[in-house]
Amino acid sequence: MKQNLDALSVTTVRMLAADMVEKAQSGHPGLPLGAAPMAYVLWTRILRHNPFVPHWPDRDRFILSAGHGSALLYALLHLSGYDLSLEELKQFRQWESRTPGHPEYGVTPGVETSTGPLGQGLAMGVGMAMAERHLASKFNPTLVNHFVYAIVSDGDLMEGVAAEAASLAGHLQLGKLIVLYDDNRISIEGSTDLTFTEDVEARFRAYGWHTVTVPDGEDLDAIESALKAGQREQTRPTLIRVRTQIGFGSPGANTAAVHGSPLGASRMAATRAFFQWPEEPFHIPQEVVQWFKIHAEQGRQICQAWEERVANESTELKERLAGTLPVGWDTPLMALTFAKPIATRAASGMAINALAET
Repeated sequence: MKQNLDALSVTTVRMLAADMVEKAQSGHPGLPLGAAPMAYVLWTRILRHNPFVPHWPDRDRFILSAGHGSALLYALLHLSGYDLSLEELKQFRQWESRTPGHPEYGVTPGVETSTGPLGQGLAMGVGMAMAERHLASKFNPTLVNHFVYAIVSDGDLMEGVAAEAASLAGHLQLGKLIVLYDDNRISIEGSTDLTFTEDVEARFRAYGWHTVTVPDGEDLDAIESALKAGQREQTRPTLIRVRTQIGFGSPGANTAAVHGSPLGASRMAATRAFFQWPEEPFHIPQEVVQWFKIHAEQGRQICQAWEERVANESTELKERLAGTLPVGWDTPLMALTFAKPIATRAASGMAINALAET
């Protein structure tokens, strides 16, 4: 029964994303169709999150660094119970909707950061993992104990910002950072062989990362095993290379034709036939609705237990979480004096060091 629900749920995510792009006549259907299995496993078997309290401080973070595949994230947020209605999914990429073409922080509940330029989502994930490490070292580690997950594309890993951030993550031994690499070997121009033929895993191992390969992106259990292996790593971030098919189930799968354009009426019909899916757009089986509600309730209970523990914690942690600065935070800064003109970079360094005291 669970296997049937898994398959039905993955197909629901895929078709919701494809329907969003088709209705908008704009967007990227290929990534959601190919990466839906890994995203589904992460969101239902691994990720600790609470759709009823999206900003619960110790939630796991999820970043879709490949932000062009935003329809995948919106489908998951809706099914998981976040405040993102089906009507908003139908307004994908429309002016003032909560479902913009790339995820935008502050617009859509559950979106952790804005991801447009490739590579920057991965870099921000490194920053989030650094923040988790800092807070866990300063406060009770049972209250600050979350993972940062990201899905990245070939395009993300081609960017310099991703390379620099990944190098830093390995150096800092950020074991709470786990990155799923959607290795479909297709870019908007065609095969990645045109420009990108390096051994990605070897590069990340050289950075100090733990790497895992999942050769079949449809194998849910293998994806789960790889994610759990990443969780067991204490001193290395993890890159999980998942071999996927861009546009899985649609005509033109494994080609650039399905990367960044709507499928169109005929290919959409063929995709529905491949998945034996109803013709009605935005169809969501009731079994899938109930299945995701179970996971949402699990997240609510985990969050509630954390809130009960944090109620007895120090004022400093509560102030940090509330964004409140300590009393007298600016006293060392106000005491700074300069006997003679100095370079701005030197003055900036002195100011930063003064603030660091408080």
